[in-house]
Formats: sequence, structure tokens, C-alpha cells
Amino acid sequence: MSPFAGRRAIAALLVLAGLSLPARALDIGPQTVPVKILGVTVDIPITASLDMHTDADRMAVNLVATGDLKDLQDKALEIAKRLPLPDDACRHKGANLVVNSVDDAHIRADGDTAVLDISGHVTAWACAKVLGQKVKTKIATDTISIIIPVELYTPTPRQVALRVKGQADIRTGHPETLAAASAILGDVNAQLTQAIAKALESDKAQAVVPDIPGLDVKIDRADFAENQGSLLVKTHVQGRATSDAVSGLLEYLKR
Repeated sequence: MSPFAGRRAIAALLVLAGLSLPARALDIGPQTVPVKILGVTVDIPITASLDMHTDADRMAVNLVATGDLKDLQDKALEIAKRLPLPDDACRHKGANLVVNSVDDAHIRADGDTAVLDISGHVTAWACAKVLGQKVKTKIATDTISIIIPVELYTPTPRQVALRVKGQADIRTGHPETLAAASAILGDVNAQLTQAIAKALESDKAQAVVPDIPGLDVKIDRADFAENQGSLLVKTHVQGRATSDAVSGLLEYLKR
């Protein structure tokens, strides 16, 4: 299941599988789900393999869903330009870094992590108050690269969300450019990480198993993966469902 697929995708996969059937394994999809990431619409094809068997009036469900994030990769630059990157030359007294442009961006897999690589240009400014007015002085212009690792996690057994893994890393062409700002601003990397984490949280980039009576499932794990350069996300969901849950799922999908 894609971390961005929204509340309907897991329900759709379960209903398409036909919960009232006897023990069997089914291949489902692809089902394309449009989602928004930082305001950018991304189409994510989802396929799944579902194993299930009946037990009295309940059914055991074991689902492995895969989301193809190629469209996300294709729109990496558009998404990167919407990230909360430093843009205020006088945000703090003293030195400040301002990202003037985001020129290129790529999203790739790194084990079970997704990494956003950004490159562009930056200006270092010195800002001070003179006679009550803010006065800024350009220190230097430079190239910049920003590496942002993100991971999937399960804040609850029925929810998958996205967060920055560790810290974002900023590198400039000349170390003294970053050092000039860091000397006063502190850890620039940590500040960028906090801003991006807040953006991901406010964007609610997460998938949730719908809360339907009789649907007792949990998300065991969700990871990024790679297939010939394409970024994938794989989710394992297992649990049980009553026959009444099927009707609930169908009603949910009609909303």
C-alpha cells in the first residue's frame, strides 16, 4: 500500500478480492490512486496479492500491496520546489542562507529508505539593524545540494505515515559559505529537518485502514524498495474480517 494512497485504497483492495469467497490467493490490480503530495497530484498504480481463508463467520486476511512511485519520481522537481527551504535573508540577526533556486531533483531508493536529492543555488547574507532598519549585505553566492532521507513508519497499527529519517544534509560548493551561516544560526541541517518534518505532518502524507466494525486488521510493516531504478512501496496487512465488515467496506467505498 502506498503511504500516500489515502483511506480508500486498502478497503478497495479487500473488497475487490471478494471476502465472501472460500480459501484462495488472489492477485489484484493495478488500481491507480491519485494523491497529493505538498499540493502536487501524483498517480500511484497499486497491485496486491491477497491470501485468505474462512473461519466460521470470520475471514483471515493476509495482504501484500505494492505501489509504483514512478510518477512521484517524475515529479520530483515540482515537489522539491514546494519544500519549506530557507528564503528569508533577514530571518535572524547575522548570517542567513537563502535558497535562490531549486534547479534539479531526484527521488531514489536506498534500502528501505527513499532519498530526495536536490541541487540549486544559494546566497549567504549578513543582516543587521541600522537606525532601526534591517540592512542586508550579500556575503557570497554558491551552489547547494540537499539530501533528504524519508522513511515510512506506523504511528498506530492501522496507519502508515512519512517522516524525515535522521537529518536532512546541506552541502555547499564552498564549506565557508555554510560555516558563515552556521556560526550564528546553529545547526542549519537540523533546522531544515524540522521545517520539512512539519511540512510532511501538515500535509498528512499517510494511509489509514478505515475504522469499520468487524474489520480487525493491522499494518505489519511498510517499506520503500527499488525495481530497476523505479521506487516502490510495499505494505503488509493482516488480520480478520466478519461478513458484516464486507457490507461496511462497500458502504465506505460509495462515499
